[in-house]
Amino acid sequence: MNGFDPKALLGRFSKLFGGFTPGQRVVTAVAALAVVVGGVMFVSWVGKPSYAPVFTGLSSTDAAAITAKLTESGEPYELADGGQTVMVPQADVYQTRITLSGEGLPAGDSNSQGYSLLDKQSMTSSDFQQKVTYQRALEGELSKTIESIEGVQAAVVHLAVPQDDVFTTDAAKPTGSVLVKTSAGTTLSSTLVDSIVHLVAGSVPKLDPEQVTVADASGKVLNAAGEGGGGAAGADARQSQKLAVANATAAAVQSMLDKVVGPGKAVVRVDADLNFDEQTIDRQEYVPTKPGTTLTETKSKESYTGGGTPVGGVLGPDNVGTTTNGTGKNDYVKEDSTRTNAVGTLKEKTTTAPGKVQRLSVAVLLDAKSAGSVDTTQLSSLVSAAAGLDPKRGDVVEVSQMAFDTTAAASAQKELEAAAADKKRADMISLGKTVGLGVLILLALIIGLIRSRRRSGPAAPQEIEVYRVPTGPAPVDTLLEQAEQRNVLPHRETAGEQRAQSREAIGTLARERPDDVARLLRGWIAEGS
Repeated sequence: MNGFDPKALLGRFSKLFGGFTPGQRVVTAVAALAVVVGGVMFVSWVGKPSYAPVFTGLSSTDAAAITAKLTESGEPYELADGGQTVMVPQADVYQTRITLSGEGLPAGDSNSQGYSLLDKQSMTSSDFQQKVTYQRALEGELSKTIESIEGVQAAVVHLAVPQDDVFTTDAAKPTGSVLVKTSAGTTLSSTLVDSIVHLVAGSVPKLDPEQVTVADASGKVLNAAGEGGGGAAGADARQSQKLAVANATAAAVQSMLDKVVGPGKAVVRVDADLNFDEQTIDRQEYVPTKPGTTLTETKSKESYTGGGTPVGGVLGPDNVGTTTNGTGKNDYVKEDSTRTNAVGTLKEKTTTAPGKVQRLSVAVLLDAKSAGSVDTTQLSSLVSAAAGLDPKRGDVVEVSQMAFDTTAAASAQKELEAAAADKKRADMISLGKTVGLGVLILLALIIGLIRSRRRSGPAAPQEIEVYRVPTGPAPVDTLLEQAEQRNVLPHRETAGEQRAQSREAIGTLARERPDDVARLLRGWIAEGS
């Protein structure tokens, strides 16, 4: 087995490339250059490390400090999200994060450092400085806590805590304000806003939830101070609850009317008035026991017997309990009785949850053309029962009949019918095109089959000129003579020139009539065997 010879391979390639036309050479060179460039780019892409974020949501100060440390240590990095995200090779993410965290990076905003600010106080700090530092630390801890809520990207908390004064009975109450920045496409729900409010209120002594204001980065107030129940978010929740009650009542009435007058022949509108005040009622009632039970009983009796006129007495014409005889003697008897019976105590505490239905107003409008025979009085009773109306509560229902304007409905129906007809027509045209195309393809196949059968018939014999070389000691001389006769050489100067011209004539003959030359060679082989 022969070994690999690079020189021979290079010679073959050079010989092959030399046989190309100029156009083929250009195409080959361009293709080779494209392969080389693509290979270089592929190797560069494969060798490039994959980057992963090591810290996100950084401030400009933290990003500058982190990139400076990475540059100092020679660690490659990339910036993303407008410089808020620092990315390093994926294999070095955890080690880089640990190293930077050990150096106190990212440090975060100075207002959000939390309780770490207390570690920086000195022994010479004044009482005012200590209070301010504690307040800043509390604000930073609250900001970190709020930022851990899903959807909150950044948060800033400000607290206004008045100083305690022992000589002031009516001291000012602390207040708080929170500014939150949410992620793109995220909106804080009323539940999350309430959570933020109660987190702040529960972390500051004497801070009432109603004194906490929450706003987003766009300036929209999510919870206003002094508005209990969640402020703007609570108002949205109350409005949603009112709409839910009204829609549920309207749906119950509408489903019944659709069975009575038909779909689209009745319109129902409900207005719900809800009471969102939380009420607590304490009631205490004394109930006598049955049978009656005497707990304590006290009796006293006083009597007097004597003569003369008694001192004092009862004013008026009557003197109850006193007897006067003719001899001037006065006698009286006084008896008192006090009895304490057993009595039971009944205590009740009732708390009314916010959102109680205070009043419902239901309006029903019927199409006069379809509900001409409907008894409105009976229908009003049915609507009242279906909606759960209570006359004692002040609920009202009104049923009226009017002619509906069906112009828009008729126009919409005509448009739907026209659209359906257009669609049907388009489907028929598409089907016709498909059938026609199939027929054309079938005809083309049939015509092609007929033509192929005609061509496959017996072909007319063609005359082929066969060159035969006579056997003898010098076949080459005979071939040269035939070539000289075909090319009609003008003269024969020397034998070398004659052979050269003969070879040229044979080459021309081989190029122009290769089939005839092949037959000639096959004849030589057959005769030589």
